[in-house]
Amino acid sequence: MKTLNPVPGMIKITIKQAFTFFAFIAIGISYAYGQSDTTKLDDLSLKDLLNVKIVSVSKSAESLFDAPLSASVLTKEEIRRAGCTSIMEALRLVPGIIVREQTNGSYDIHLRGMDNVPPNAAFDLNANTTTLVMIDNRPIYNYLRGGTFWETLPVDINDVEKIEVVRGPAAALYGPNAVNGVINIITRQIKKDGLYIVANNKQGSLNTFINNASVGYQQNKWGIIASGNYQGRNRSQTSYFEFNRNTWLQQPAYFLSYENDTATNVKQRYPNPGLAMDKYAGNIFLNYHPSEKIKFDLSAGIQHSVVQKVSNENEVTPLSTASSISRYIDFRANINGLSAQFSYNNGTQVTDYDPGNKYDFTTFDASIEYNFTKGNFSLKPGLGYRLAVYDDTKYSDTLDETGIFNTKAKLITQTASLRGEYKLLKDKLRLVAALSANEFNYPDTTYISYEFAATYKINKKHLLRAVYSTASRSPTIFDDYLDQTVTYFQTGNKTFSKLEIDGNQNLKLLTENMLEIGYRGIINPWLNIDVELFNILGKNYNTLVDSRPYTELDGTDTVHVTPAISTNLPLQLVQHGITVSLSYSLMKLQIKPFITVQQTRIKNYSHFINTPDAQTPGAEQNNIYSAMGSIATLKSTPAVFGGASVNYVFSPKINVNINTYYYTEQTYYHLSNILFNDGIRGIDNINAKLIVNANIEYEPVKGLRIFCSGKNILNQTSREFFKSDVIPFMLLAGFNFEL
Repeated sequence: MKTLNPVPGMIKITIKQAFTFFAFIAIGISYAYGQSDTTKLDDLSLKDLLNVKIVSVSKSAESLFDAPLSASVLTKEEIRRAGCTSIMEALRLVPGIIVREQTNGSYDIHLRGMDNVPPNAAFDLNANTTTLVMIDNRPIYNYLRGGTFWETLPVDINDVEKIEVVRGPAAALYGPNAVNGVINIITRQIKKDGLYIVANNKQGSLNTFINNASVGYQQNKWGIIASGNYQGRNRSQTSYFEFNRNTWLQQPAYFLSYENDTATNVKQRYPNPGLAMDKYAGNIFLNYHPSEKIKFDLSAGIQHSVVQKVSNENEVTPLSTASSISRYIDFRANINGLSAQFSYNNGTQVTDYDPGNKYDFTTFDASIEYNFTKGNFSLKPGLGYRLAVYDDTKYSDTLDETGIFNTKAKLITQTASLRGEYKLLKDKLRLVAALSANEFNYPDTTYISYEFAATYKINKKHLLRAVYSTASRSPTIFDDYLDQTVTYFQTGNKTFSKLEIDGNQNLKLLTENMLEIGYRGIINPWLNIDVELFNILGKNYNTLVDSRPYTELDGTDTVHVTPAISTNLPLQLVQHGITVSLSYSLMKLQIKPFITVQQTRIKNYSHFINTPDAQTPGAEQNNIYSAMGSIATLKSTPAVFGGASVNYVFSPKINVNINTYYYTEQTYYHLSNILFNDGIRGIDNINAKLIVNANIEYEPVKGLRIFCSGKNILNQTSREFFKSDVIPFMLLAGFNFEL
C-alpha cells in the first residue's frame, strides 16, 4: 500500500527558512506604510471585556455577559500573551476543558471530560466525539469514528481573532455532533483600509519550530488575506510502549501483537521515531462587505500533516503515525437577516502507517437561516444538509477485507431547525427555545434536539440563567460500515474459523441531556464571577460486542464465524459538577482563575463485551447486561481541573504572563485490559499534574514584540495520557509582529 510519507528534511528546512524570511520582509515593509493605532483588547477594562461579543451561543452577536448558555471567549491577545504555541494548547486557558498532551503538540481535548466511555475500549472510540469544532461556523468533524483530528486544522494561532466555547448540548443550533458543546474558531478580518501584516515565529526545545505569517490588504468594501503556517516538532523520547510485554522498547525492530504475532513492518509504520508533528497549511480569506447588513466571505485552503499520536488503534503500541492531505472552500453570505453557508472539504488520510488504514474522504455542508425580528420577539427558521463520503476501496482488497470498511460509505444528514426568543418585563426576562429535527440515512429515525433557556437580569450587575437541552451525535462511518475479517484459519479438513467485525446501521445514536443553572455577577469594578452548575445524562454508547456465532458454507468448505458487531450498551453516564470562573482587573494586573469540580459515574456498566448468546464461556451470566443496576465512578475523567492566567504589564514595553493548568489523578482503561485480563496490562494510572508556563514580552517598537516562553517550568514530566510521551520543560523564543 502506498502511504503518505513524512516531508523530507530538506523540504522542512526550506519551509522554515521561507516563513522566517517572509516574516522579516513583512516587518521591513510595514515601516514603509506606517504603524497601526487600532484599539487592542489588551487596553480594555474589565467592564469592556464582559461586553465582548459572542456569536456561538445564539448565532447572533451579543455580549458575553448576557449569553443564555455557559460560554467563554478567548481573544487573540490572551493567546499571544500566554505564549501559546497552538490553538490546542490555548484551550487550556478556557474553563471547563480538559486538555492533555500526548506527544509534543498533539492533544486529547474534552469538554468537561466524559472520556474513556465505555472503559476498556479502543482509543479512537474514546476520542472526543461529542464536541463540535468549527472554523467560522464551518464544521470540522471527522466522520470515520467521530471527533476532531486537531493536527488537520488548516488555520493556526496567527489566523485566530478569538475562540468561542459553548459548554453543553447545542445541536438544536448547530445540528448533530454538538452533543457536549461547541468550539468555534473565529478567524481575523482586516479592521481598516490599507496593508495588513501579522507574523509570528517561535522556536526552541525538542527542535520545535512554529512559524505563521499573513499579509492582506483592504480597500473600501473589499479585503483579502493570504496566510501560511508551519509546525515542526520532535518527540521527547523515541521509545514505544508495547501492550504485550507491558514495557517500553527503544526503537524496536519488531513488536508483538495481542495474539503474540510478530509485527515486522516497524520501519514502515514508524519511519521517523523522533517525529511528533510536521504540518503546514495555507489559507486565503476574501471578503466583500458593502454594508453592515450585506456581507460576503469566501475562504479556501490546503493542509498537510504527519503526526505521531495516541488516537488510532493498532495491536502493538498506543502511538500511531497518521497523515492527512486536505483542501477546503467555504462561502458565507448575510443579506438583511438571511444567512447562508456552503463548505466543501476533501482529501486523503492515513490513520496508521499499516496496510488498509488509508481512505479518501469528501464532506459537504450547507445551511440557510432567516432571522425575523419584531419588537421583543425574534424567530429564526433554518435548513441544513450534510454529506460525508469515505472510500477506502482504492487502498484495500475488498474481497479479503484488508481495509477499514472496504466500501464507498456515505452518511447523509438533513436538518430543519427553529429558534425563537422573547423578552419581557422590560427586557429583564429573556426566554429562548430552539428545536431541530435531524434525519439520517442510517439509522432510519428522526432525532429531535431541543434547548430551553431563560435569563433573568436582576440589574446591570447580576444575571441568572437556566437551560435544559438534549442533543444527539450523528452516525459514523466506522459504526455503520465497518467490515473486516480479523482472523481466518483452518481448524480441520475443509473446516475453518473466522472472526469478523461488522458495523450496525440500526444503532441508536449517542444522546446527552443536560440541566444547567448559572450566575454572572460584577462584584465590583475590578472583579466579576461566573458560576455554572450542571447535571448531564449520556446514553446509547456503543462498542464492538461478540454475538451469536453461526456457520456458513464457502463452496465445499465449512466456515464457523464468530461475529463482533457494533452494539449499543445499557451503560449510562451521569455527571454533575460546578465550574467557577473569576476575572480580576486593576491597573496593570489581570488575574483569571477558574476551576471545575465534578463527579462522573457510569451506570449498568459491565466490562464483558459479549451478548448472552455468544460462544464465550459463561456468556449467559457474564455479558453486557450482567451489571444492570450497578453504579461506579468513571476514573478516567478528573474530578478537579482548572487553571489560572496572571498577566502583569510591567511597563509600557514589557508584559509578563504566568498561566497554570491542573488536573487530579485519573486511571485509563484500554481494550487490552480485557484481552489480557491480568489486572496489569491495559491500565494506566495518570498522576495529578500542575503545569506552569511563563511568557515575557518586550516591545522595542510599536507592533514588534520579542518574547521568551517557558512551558512546564516545574518540569513535571509525568505522562498526561495512556502510555504516551513524557512532557518535559521546554524553552522557546521568538517574535510577534502586527501591522
